[in-house]
Amino acid sequence: MLGHEAAGGKGDAVLDASVGMELLHGYLLIHDDFMDRDEVRRGGPTVHAALAKRVGEHTGGSVAILLGSLCQAWAYELVLAAPGRALEAARLLTEALQDVIVGQALDVLAPSGPELSGEGVLEVQRLKTGSYTFELPLRLGAVLAGGSRALLDALSAYARPLGQAFQIADDLLGTFGSPEVTGKPNASDLRDGKRTLLIARALEAATPQEAARLRAGLGNEGLSDAEIEALREILLRTGAADAARAEAERLCDEAVRALDAPVLPGRVAQALREIATYSVQRGK
Repeated sequence: MLGHEAAGGKGDAVLDASVGMELLHGYLLIHDDFMDRDEVRRGGPTVHAALAKRVGEHTGGSVAILLGSLCQAWAYELVLAAPGRALEAARLLTEALQDVIVGQALDVLAPSGPELSGEGVLEVQRLKTGSYTFELPLRLGAVLAGGSRALLDALSAYARPLGQAFQIADDLLGTFGSPEVTGKPNASDLRDGKRTLLIARALEAATPQEAARLRAGLGNEGLSDAEIEALREILLRTGAADAARAEAERLCDEAVRALDAPVLPGRVAQALREIATYSVQRGK
């Protein structure tokens, strides 16, 4: 809706399309939780976990995938019914989903492949998260209102670094955050062997002994709470947590600077500035 307003759109003309974006997010979360075998989301059971208690693990997972895909279909339906340049908006949605799917595939395969550098992690996160969290909805709203190329470029200059900053902040919360605050477990990334910027920076700075211990622990589903805490200590001792936080703040600053573009209306720029700050500082 902010993207639509930035392009001169009026009122709640894209409210339904915005609901479509939320349904798209629901689709991606349902599938992501199933792939990651996470059982808690937003303080309650994930869709596949809730269904598994009713109809069994395999059937519950299968129905969860179908429900996620149904959310995706509804998202397209709402976007294509929006007033304005709906076909161009749907094309944007399709391109973003291609990036998300490739990024998710790389993320799933990363624990069993060569170790990713920090730059490699950022590229995966750009595809997996950055493409749809901020850039897609802002550009989609602007396109529906007939936004100029200059406006679309300004929105992308803001959204792309912020999408990466958001993911880094989310990874920090996923390792150090309180489950009572985040609504999800804070050890699953380590047990699943997720290759986050936090891990990449730790392996770059760790002693051989620390790196060996970290590699041995990552992806071990049977890690005890004490072993998880020992891995967290390595992430802190190597400075990886501080380095990741600094990178998130740098990317957030880059996003905020992009809001100085004269093509962006002041009210929209201020709202986006507040969103950027919250996205990186949430959970502190």
